[in-house]
Amino acid sequence: MKIKWLALLLIVLFSYNGYSQKIDWNVSIPEYISATSAKLSLNKDFVKEGTASLQWQWFSPSVLTVDNPSLLQKAVGTRKGGLTMWVYNDEPVNAALRISFVAADGSIPYWFDYHLGFSGWRACWISFENMQGDHKSKELVRWTMTTPENLKTGTLLLDRVEFPAKGVHHQATPDYQTPLNNTKLSRTLWHWARLYEWEHYEYDLPLASVGSSQRQDIELLSRRLTDQVAPETGKGNATRALSIAEKANIHRVDGKITGAPLVSNDELNKKAGEIGLSDLETMLFGFAGDWYYNKNKESKQAFFDVFEYAMQQGFAFGSGLGTNHHYGYQIRDIYKAAWMMRDLLKEETPLNKNIRRTLAYWSGLAETRIPYQYGRDELLDSWNTLLTAKVISALIQPDMRDQVRSMKALSRWVSGSLGFTPGTIGGIKVDGTTFHHGGLYPAYSIGAFATIGKYLELTNHTEFTISDDAARNVKLALQTMRNYCNLKDWGLGIVGRHPFDGSISNDAVQTFALLADRGDLTGSGNKIDEELAADYLRLNRTSSPYKRKFEQAGIKAASSPQGFFAYNYGALGIHRFGNWMVTLKGYNTDVWCSEIYTKDNRYGRYQSYGSVQILASGRPVNSFASGFVEDGWDWNRVPGTTTIHLPLEKLENPLPGTLMERSEENFSGASSLEGKQGVFVFKLKEKDRENFTPGFVARKSVFCFENRLVCLGSNISNNNKEYPTETTLFQLALKRNSEPILLGSDTIVGLPIEKTISEKSSVLLSDTKGNYYRIAAGQDLRILRQKQKSRDNKQKSETEGKFVTAYLNHGVSPDNAEYEYMVLVQPTPDQAKEIASEEGLPYQILRKDHYAHIVKDIPSGTVGYVMFETLDNIKDDYLLASDAETLILLRPTDKKTLVMSICDPNLNLEEKTYTTAKPSRPLIKSILLKGKWKNVSDNDEVVIKQENGNTRLTATCIDGRPVEFKLIAQ
Repeated sequence: MKIKWLALLLIVLFSYNGYSQKIDWNVSIPEYISATSAKLSLNKDFVKEGTASLQWQWFSPSVLTVDNPSLLQKAVGTRKGGLTMWVYNDEPVNAALRISFVAADGSIPYWFDYHLGFSGWRACWISFENMQGDHKSKELVRWTMTTPENLKTGTLLLDRVEFPAKGVHHQATPDYQTPLNNTKLSRTLWHWARLYEWEHYEYDLPLASVGSSQRQDIELLSRRLTDQVAPETGKGNATRALSIAEKANIHRVDGKITGAPLVSNDELNKKAGEIGLSDLETMLFGFAGDWYYNKNKESKQAFFDVFEYAMQQGFAFGSGLGTNHHYGYQIRDIYKAAWMMRDLLKEETPLNKNIRRTLAYWSGLAETRIPYQYGRDELLDSWNTLLTAKVISALIQPDMRDQVRSMKALSRWVSGSLGFTPGTIGGIKVDGTTFHHGGLYPAYSIGAFATIGKYLELTNHTEFTISDDAARNVKLALQTMRNYCNLKDWGLGIVGRHPFDGSISNDAVQTFALLADRGDLTGSGNKIDEELAADYLRLNRTSSPYKRKFEQAGIKAASSPQGFFAYNYGALGIHRFGNWMVTLKGYNTDVWCSEIYTKDNRYGRYQSYGSVQILASGRPVNSFASGFVEDGWDWNRVPGTTTIHLPLEKLENPLPGTLMERSEENFSGASSLEGKQGVFVFKLKEKDRENFTPGFVARKSVFCFENRLVCLGSNISNNNKEYPTETTLFQLALKRNSEPILLGSDTIVGLPIEKTISEKSSVLLSDTKGNYYRIAAGQDLRILRQKQKSRDNKQKSETEGKFVTAYLNHGVSPDNAEYEYMVLVQPTPDQAKEIASEEGLPYQILRKDHYAHIVKDIPSGTVGYVMFETLDNIKDDYLLASDAETLILLRPTDKKTLVMSICDPNLNLEEKTYTTAKPSRPLIKSILLKGKWKNVSDNDEVVIKQENGNTRLTATCIDGRPVEFKLIAQ
């Protein structure tokens, strides 16, 4: 047995040596590496990994050769295979290395130039597909590096040389060394990777003399910026900075600074003593604060030593660190540190000049030299992480003329970036939703809003504030967030990958006040926008300067938003009445269901499967008090959803990476009428993936009238014979075993309890939060009160909690199953009593089948139509025919007047990709109304034509917006 294990170990070791894709020279130089007219040796003073780098010192034009066919052929055969390495150069030269990969026939199918205009360490990351050459042969036998012809002598160090087994990162960053290292993408480069591109922009604004008002504005900005990043009440503490600096071992060798390797997070090995950008941030911020507040001269020197070390390591002008994706989240405090050191940094020394260039480069300030370019993606990350960095980079320049020009250009760029963006790229949409990762994403929006607020705090009432149009768009976005949050919490359907963790931050709330203080946007001419100020007073319950200012101006806190809001860029409906909120969420071909990472939201597949979530409890109202708690949560049972109840191991993401599922169906979203009533539709069709059920379909709708929600489902079918299909009414955490629910006239408390109710008459049920559910007769209702075991969405650690749940059981492999129930949200006792009897039913179902769901609300007379298929000869008081996939709401205000809306929630985007800048395209919807009607609304999106004594309405739908109008009988 021992011999067998030894043999196996030898095989593994031999295989590793034969196919290792990293070149190691920490002990000695491999025999397959040679160089002409040069000396190869190991350098232990300047290293990027391990204990030694390879020193290549040439005396005349030289070629360094790596003769290892097996290594190279495996590398070129790897998906996205290529080269990653680091190069150290003593002095910048205007020349380039020619790096070539030679085939067995002597041809060079892959090559590229590596430019040497730098000093210190720089990365070289490039995949074979991005190299020059004809790429015809993969029979590679040699890798060569040829010195520039005009560089007769020189020295370079090479280290961290690898042909990654997982391929070169798809976000490899172009820089001055390898500007063409990422040209084969099917999309534009991520904004993080565009620094090199932007650095080639030139200002289209002149460098002009500074006027007195501009000087005053710049001085005001500087004072405000100091208050933001270095307030008088701040304290400097270099303890953590000193600890990291000690590990970094920053020192000089022959006058040149060196230390532990500084690399991006994708390469970072902290156990080996390497340093990341976050460590750099901690050091610089700690030392700057200690100097600024305590005047510690050792910290002052340490700041400059650390920055010099950082630039030598590759955090420098023109460098990309191999990949720099998401670097903005790791360097924000570097800019705060620089502002604290601004007086010293303005001194004209070579080191200071390089620091200022580095700061400007990594802030992306160069992008603002020209106006914002329409269609640019990932704006929320840019605003959140780099907007303040841009301001600091602008104001840290020694010449005030440069400061003024940079701030004018930045203001213009910010204003442009706050315009409505097309398709699914990041930014603000025409319906006020804010996008990141190709979808509505409040969790990313709050950071962006907060930083926009910080910008307003700096620039309000100066030349450099945002434009009025930009301010109106920010107001729309803020008030949209206000609408889909109660008080500050948003629903599970729009959490992205952060379940049970969605709330407007205090900094984002502050932006309401800062935008209000910028000035009125309603046309009243007031100095304060009273709508935003009132929203701020509602959201902020604590004492603050703006609270006092607004109250002294006679402004009162706003009431909770009321009515129905359709946000079809998110396939989202929000229904509000009184102090409660219902979130209705679906997904379609253009709107993703949820964001699932390998270690985030692992079980979040169902959060947009037609969810109907009520937030109505707590003071103020919040998600936790409304019963939504992760510990013990059954991820299969999101309220309102129709799902197959799977074991968690089957519910988990089946992909090795991110899953942001979009549907093959277009018809999911919401429409509204008069801002009060609404209808929501979700047409479900699961895709064919591992542990999914491709035959799983359903047609779901919710009709919303005041506090009445009529929930319908039809054509629920799948062929999953192992696990049951369910529609969840509610799942709520129990704080106490004694929290009651009502079933008819019976009070149910305690646990464990499991009930099955299959009544021939309707059933009235309440949850623990004061909401009532009228379940139509003949359905299989299950009620559970139990202690549940589940798993955490990130680490899969076991959780436990007590819950009460009600759901409709459709069984395994349902065939055209259906459901019907009504929710009364926070009813009065009289309202709850009324719906207990058939006579008191406030709605009438006119149709519920494969073709349409049609419901009439008796108290208001409103009729809602969810038209799944094209229908002619409709037996209805108003409608004769309709196109498929159309949402219609109408209400007679008297015998001769109708208010009406038509909507197709489909955005109709041309590209079905992760993100697209292609805009929403119009869809034409045609319906036929009984009788002759005249349009008396000023709305050119609907055209009326008389047709055989009836009225043909043709509506142009775009951006998922309802087309609303008023008709008068002729």
